Amino acid sequence: MEVGILTMHRVLNYGSFMQAYALKRTIESFGHHVRFKDFHKGEPYHIGTKAKVPGVLDKVARIPQIISNIGEFLEKHALRRESNNNYKQICWPLLDVSETPDYDLTADVMIIGSDEVFNYTQNHVFGYVPCLFGHNINASLILSYAASAGYSDWHDVVADGLVDEIGAGLNRMKYISVRDENTRRLVEHCTGNSPTLALDPTLIYDYDDVIPQKRTIEDEYILVYAYENRTDSESEIHAVRDFAAKHKLKVIAGGGGGAYHAWCDDNIVVSWPFDLLGLFRDAAFVVTDTFHGSIFSMKFGKQFAVFLRDQNELGSNYNKVHFLLHQLGMESRIINDPSDLSDILTTPAPYDVFNRHLLDLRQTSLDFLTKALAPERL
Repeated sequence: MEVGILTMHRVLNYGSFMQAYALKRTIESFGHHVRFKDFHKGEPYHIGTKAKVPGVLDKVARIPQIISNIGEFLEKHALRRESNNNYKQICWPLLDVSETPDYDLTADVMIIGSDEVFNYTQNHVFGYVPCLFGHNINASLILSYAASAGYSDWHDVVADGLVDEIGAGLNRMKYISVRDENTRRLVEHCTGNSPTLALDPTLIYDYDDVIPQKRTIEDEYILVYAYENRTDSESEIHAVRDFAAKHKLKVIAGGGGGAYHAWCDDNIVVSWPFDLLGLFRDAAFVVTDTFHGSIFSMKFGKQFAVFLRDQNELGSNYNKVHFLLHQLGMESRIINDPSDLSDILTTPAPYDVFNRHLLDLRQTSLDFLTKALAPERL
């Protein structure tokens, strides 16, 4: 069958790439042909402000700081340029995605997800995109896989007057699976039906055939995988650096999207995307504030710690990351105060619990895809 995927595959970070690659390869293992489909940016529908894009005055206010740290500014932008170029030149071909978007929403089957495809409150990024909720798609079967609403929630849908609109789109889907409790509630309230909870594709796919065997960094290090401008408070920086000094570790920042942390000993731009997974595999410890950073830490059995971001102008990660850690028995990895960092990293993570949960949830997730994509069900 021709299977189309609507997801965030053009977002320039490696979490978006890894989930898209994993879902593509998983579906191809069922014998289907996969093509990523693109969508046009939607209109802003959310009345409130859950994330803030810097305005002109914000940018002007930063000019003195940029001038006083011009070397750091130039290094940051060179890193971001290199990272973005690598993504377009290497990641897109691995997904069989061309530079020209494919807006044809025709396929035998259309899968929406994973990633934050149901997060319509990203007014400054995507806005409300009807096809991500099932509208305007020409396919015999429409389904979602491990979709997330991110920091959107049911109360937003009601306040924004979108209950009927979103509900009508979701009801076009024969099968719906989501990856967190917040999204499950949103779908249930809009449709009257409870969707399946499924794992992010990165947790149902193993990258063993593409991860390099050789270490990228010979020194022992603590890996910081975090969004730029979020892990930058003095208390968080001191906690990480003090821990690294005590354990004689370098502090390495790695990841896609050009995230840059001047306070780290080195910022790594990986050319081959799966080198990123090697950075996680070889790290002595990991500190992260991202969904996929948490997943990659767990995939490689790392001692890791997670900063949750609730109210944040860059967007809260609380709904998706907190539920992920709860679902897999890893709540002990959450940093409630930076002073807790050392104790969390040196207390063994409960991987016996994680492995039990993962085994069951993986089976549920694969069963969902197997059932939904069975030819006789079209």
